[in-house]
This record gives sequence, C-alpha cells and structure tokens, in this order.
Amino acid sequence: MNTASSIPLKVTNVLLSGLAAGLAGLLLYQSHTQVPLPGCGGGSGCDTVLSSRWSLWFGIPVSLMAMMVYTAMLVAIVLRDPRDTYPQRAATTAMALTAFAAIAAALWFIGVQVLVIGALCKYCMATHIVGVAASVLCLMVALPILQKKVLASATAGALLLVGVLIAGQVLGEAPQAAAPLIQFASDQPTESDLPDKLPPVPNNMVIAPPRPHTKTTPTPTTPKTQTPAPAKNTGDSKPAPTGPRMVKFFGGRLELDATQVPIIGSPDAPIVMAILYDYTCNHCRDTRKMLEQTKIKHGDDLAILCLPTPLNSRCNRLIKRYSPHNRYSCDLAKVSLAFWKVAPDKWEEFDKLLYSNEELLTPARSKIAAGKLIKEKELARALSDPWVDQQISRDVTTYATASRAAGNSALPMLLTSQGVMNGTPQHPLDIEDLIKGKRSN
Repeated sequence: MNTASSIPLKVTNVLLSGLAAGLAGLLLYQSHTQVPLPGCGGGSGCDTVLSSRWSLWFGIPVSLMAMMVYTAMLVAIVLRDPRDTYPQRAATTAMALTAFAAIAAALWFIGVQVLVIGALCKYCMATHIVGVAASVLCLMVALPILQKKVLASATAGALLLVGVLIAGQVLGEAPQAAAPLIQFASDQPTESDLPDKLPPVPNNMVIAPPRPHTKTTPTPTTPKTQTPAPAKNTGDSKPAPTGPRMVKFFGGRLELDATQVPIIGSPDAPIVMAILYDYTCNHCRDTRKMLEQTKIKHGDDLAILCLPTPLNSRCNRLIKRYSPHNRYSCDLAKVSLAFWKVAPDKWEEFDKLLYSNEELLTPARSKIAAGKLIKEKELARALSDPWVDQQISRDVTTYATASRAAGNSALPMLLTSQGVMNGTPQHPLDIEDLIKGKRSN
C-alpha cells in the first residue's frame, strides 16, 4: 500500500483542510458582522487587509470562495478511501483541482498583502499556510495516481478559476454599495476640496452671509453680551436649559444651539467651546483627553459642544480618498449620537469610553458598551431615528463652514467665540490661550 495514501495521512489531511475551511469561515463571519477578530482592531494589519478592495470580488467576500474551495477539498478527502485500490478518479481529481487552486490563490493573496497593501493579516496568512499544507498532502495522493492528461486538466481548471478571481480584482472597482471610507491627503481635506456653496441651513444652526476668505485668522471677537453668566451649579445633575442657547462663532457667521447637540457641561455656561472630531482619529482622541484638564480647571463655567465629524464618505460628502483606518467613523458617530438622544445625562460617560479605549472603536463593541449603560432596545430605536443622520449632516456643514472661515480643515477643530484651533494642541495652556483669545490658527 502506498504510504502517501495511508489512513494517518488521510486523517491529517482531513484536519488540515477542515481547519483551513474553519479559518476561512471565521474571516467570512468578520466580513459579514464587521466584528474585529482578536488582535485585529482599527488600524491593524488585519483591519487594513480585510477592509481593502482586495478582500472582495465584485462585492463577494473572497473568504466565501476560500471556504468553498477548502470545503470541497475536505469532502473529496473524506470520500476517497485510501484502502481502495481503485483509482477513484472523481474524488482524486477534485483533490488535485482544489489543491492547485488553493496554492495559486495563496500565492496571489500573499503577494497582494506584501507588495500592494503593505500589511499582513495574520488570520489570512494562517489560512494560507494551513491550506497550502493540506494541498501538498492532496497532491502527494493525486500525483502518483492520476494520468498526466487528467492532472493537466485539473491544473488548467484551477488556474482558470484563480485567473477569473485575479482578473475581477484587478479590473473591477471597489464596490460602491459598500461605501468605503474615504480620506483626504494627510487625513484632512484641502482648501480646494471644500464646497463653494453650503447646503441648506438646519434648524439648530444659523450661517451668516460669508465674508471674503483669507488664509489667516484670528476670527473677530464676539461681544461678551450674548448670555448672562448663570450661577454655578453645585448639584450633581445638570440644570435643565430654559430655552435655546445660541452660541456665536466666527464673528457671528456661525451660530449653534447649545441645547440641541451633545454637550459636556451646562448650555448656560458663560464659556462655550465646540470641538469637531472623529472617534477614529488619533489626534482627536488625544485632544479630547487634553480637554478633560481644561474642563476640570473651569468647572461649571465651561461647556463643550461635541460635534462628531466622521472622516468617512458614507456620511461626509467632503471625503474623497479611501482609508481603512476610518472605516467605522460613521457607525461610531451614529452610536454616540443615538446614545445622547436616549440618555443625555449619561452621554459624557459613554463618550469618554469611546475616545479613551481603542478596543471599543467598532460598531459591535461600541453597542455592547452602550448596552451596559442604557437599554439595547432604546439604543436600536434611536439609531433608526432620522435625527441621527440629520445631525451628522449638520456637523459636516459646520465643518465645511469652519474650514472655509479658518482657512484650515484639519481635525480636531476647536471653536470659541475668540477664534479657532486646528490639530492637537501642544499643551493644555494652548487651549487656555484660545479661550482667552490669545491665539488662533
């Protein structure tokens, strides 16, 4: 009996092909649910590869194709009896065909990761390694048995299948239905990318007639007679606002109602600052942490309007270049705004969880974290509320307006009545200078 056809070899091959099919199934699950695999959070090699155009074939996850190939290989291995002296051509040919296809596909995708994407997905590599090992065992069985003509046909069929896969990936476009995350150069839009005309004005925002654009600011100081300073709140709960609190920025060109957006502090605070940010933006998260010190210093005298501004083309019309790093930007902004809609008094706690813990920066994990503070049904209901998308649209409009007025579109963006600051402050004192009107981009 040929040792290459022994029972131990078959058992080993069943285990390897089954493991390869299981790993491919795990990748398919990730593609369907967008739940990150362990050790593959936002910005990792896994995330970069799995969110790239090369993970799909005309909208179909390539992991589905891999699982089908390895499952067919497994079935062929199981059906073939090594104790039978008959060639069992159908099962043996299937083993050869799937083995050649798996090896060719592995070479293609490893090359794409190394030469094109510039990142490695450890789960993908594990699938390729196990799959190639199973393929080698399959060929150890098939090569001595099958006629050269049959082997040639199996090889041609495998190469044809992989060729169709490669042609579809090279010639096809990234599927628009998936609305891939897009990003400007250096993570930010340039001045030429900003719209000449602003969209319709939302109810909670007022845009004054534009003034001639200049590259330098500071912005004009707004008179400090907007709203009388209230008495400090010494209780544990935030006082309910008595009515709209319109806060002016850019010399009155932009006004926001502090009672209609997520806020840290009281809408009636004498000092009101706004921040435009993206939860997946490292600089934004650093700035949010720095703002904690500023809020502690000023206490109830300071309120911070929080305006999520995703760097993602699905919900930000300004974004024009693909970047997998911000793939969940829209989802996180929506979860945050939906949470605020349900429980504004708990939103500050949830918001801090998001910008302080990178492990939560996926739709699934952010919802799990939210579910520990509010009811999941209430969050789901709020996520379906049109207000969430409308508010993101308003924040994007604010972003466009502020970028034009400041001549700088970098996030994070801090706005006060005294001026604007783009990018991460070097020190909390820089934020103090902005509040006092001593500096502005």
